[in-house]
Amino acid sequence: MRKIDKSFAYLNYTNKDIMSYQVLARKWRPNDFSEVVGQEHVVQALSNSLDKNKIHQAFVLSGTRGVGKTTIARILAKSLNCEVGLDSKPCHECSTCVSISEGSFMDFQEIDAASSRGVDDTKQLLETVMHMPSSSRYKVYLLDEVHMLSTQSFNMLLKTLEEPPEHVIFILATTLPEKIPATVLSRCLQFNLKNLTNTQLIERLSYILKEEGIDFEDNAIAQIARAGRGSLRDSLTIADQAIAFCEGKLTDEEVAKMLGTLPSDNVLKLVKCIAERDSKSLLDNLNEINQLSVDYFRLIDLILENLQLLAFAKVSEEILDQIDLNKDEALGLMDLLSEDELQLLYQIGLIAKRDMELAPSLSSGFDMALLRMVAFIPNEIQQTKKKVKQLKPDNHKETPSEDLKKEENNKIQEVEKQDILQIEEGGLEQELDISAKQWNQIFDQLNLDPGTKQLASHCYFIKSDETIIYLSMPEEKLNLFSGKHRKELQDALSTFFEVQCNLFLEVGDFSKESPNEIKEEEKRKELKNAQKEIEQDPNVQSLVEAFGAKVIESSIEPRSEK
Repeated sequence: MRKIDKSFAYLNYTNKDIMSYQVLARKWRPNDFSEVVGQEHVVQALSNSLDKNKIHQAFVLSGTRGVGKTTIARILAKSLNCEVGLDSKPCHECSTCVSISEGSFMDFQEIDAASSRGVDDTKQLLETVMHMPSSSRYKVYLLDEVHMLSTQSFNMLLKTLEEPPEHVIFILATTLPEKIPATVLSRCLQFNLKNLTNTQLIERLSYILKEEGIDFEDNAIAQIARAGRGSLRDSLTIADQAIAFCEGKLTDEEVAKMLGTLPSDNVLKLVKCIAERDSKSLLDNLNEINQLSVDYFRLIDLILENLQLLAFAKVSEEILDQIDLNKDEALGLMDLLSEDELQLLYQIGLIAKRDMELAPSLSSGFDMALLRMVAFIPNEIQQTKKKVKQLKPDNHKETPSEDLKKEENNKIQEVEKQDILQIEEGGLEQELDISAKQWNQIFDQLNLDPGTKQLASHCYFIKSDETIIYLSMPEEKLNLFSGKHRKELQDALSTFFEVQCNLFLEVGDFSKESPNEIKEEEKRKELKNAQKEIEQDPNVQSLVEAFGAKVIESSIEPRSEK
């Protein structure tokens, strides 16, 4: 008897504690349209229909997993049958709302079309359609994964969807709407649910974890959001896993270890090595990665995502906010990688991802993919970048060497007697031969936007080599000279010289010889001459002697030429 008593005590204890923890995806499932994230277009349409009592007979909700198809269907069922009244905001307190939330409401049936796809199942379903609701306004049928129904089942359902009883509402949920017959789609209101953006996922995850009292790092949440791939449910499931894996706090490093990826800083190192064509540093990083248990497919996806965003940032710098780099780092990478290079690197990554499983191991396939990104570079780009490295002095300071300045001075003497521009025939093989003095004359003739022209006026001409123009700028100006400004200046030079030019910029403070400083010096000379003319004017001198007058220097302006 004592054994039996203990057994019963154990069972009572277990039943008391069972399901004491509810997973985040279920606990934070929206109960109202106002809580649905990222599907405003669907929520607005359904809310207006409910508030105006214009209810359609059938709906199709399509979208990837975890974006809210079933959730919206349940909220719609509650709104239709709430005992308080038909409204877009159910009360959540009446027996109907509570029963639908618990999944026990008789007049709301959730049917898995994947397991009930046969003709007999459909026939049995349609037989119940004709019966009146037991205790509500509408009988609501949710057919999940409806695209799995057989052709015969769709044909049986077709007539009912066309002329259903007034008390019946059909909601068809699917991840593949293209597999639903057009005859069925034409009888339903179609809503395509969107994947959530990383920003939306991060905001929602941050809110939920704060409410749960869980500490986290921003980079850790960003990793979870990316791993969720637009699905809020998947993101919350991964967050549950991270909570169980990490002790006390979700950190970037621990979440990366759980996901089998690298922390964002390590991914950044790989992208930088590729952009800088630094094979040695790349190999060092790859050796560290190979000692870890990482998901190589996910890792190459992260690299491709950063390359994609950098390519987008070439068009609009607003995209920079979505990159896992600070703005200065992103701008630096944009200067290192041209549009053509970004496209080439992205294509190499896509092909490598496809062929990685053919490699002896995933790690070797991944390693070779990144080495190809470094090695496969157009010859023209490769040559120009070698020439840029030659401009760097041996002491690795960011200013041009004295030898470069002497070389430039010699070039000025050689070219002074020549025209501004010497172009030989031969298309892209043409050579540019200009000097620092001529650069200032050429700059005045370039068609640039005011903002770009103001920044570019601080450029100092170093040298030209074939179709390559090397310029330097003060560091504080170069930081502001984004990829957009650089492209505009390069295009303007190409238009002026009627040949495709390549532009390379480096740090160097030669502001006294820049177009901006030359113009300022000319203004100072003109002002000085104007002051001298005023002082020497006989009328001014007589006024000074007779009345003790004084010339206010700040009021003197050079005479403008018309």
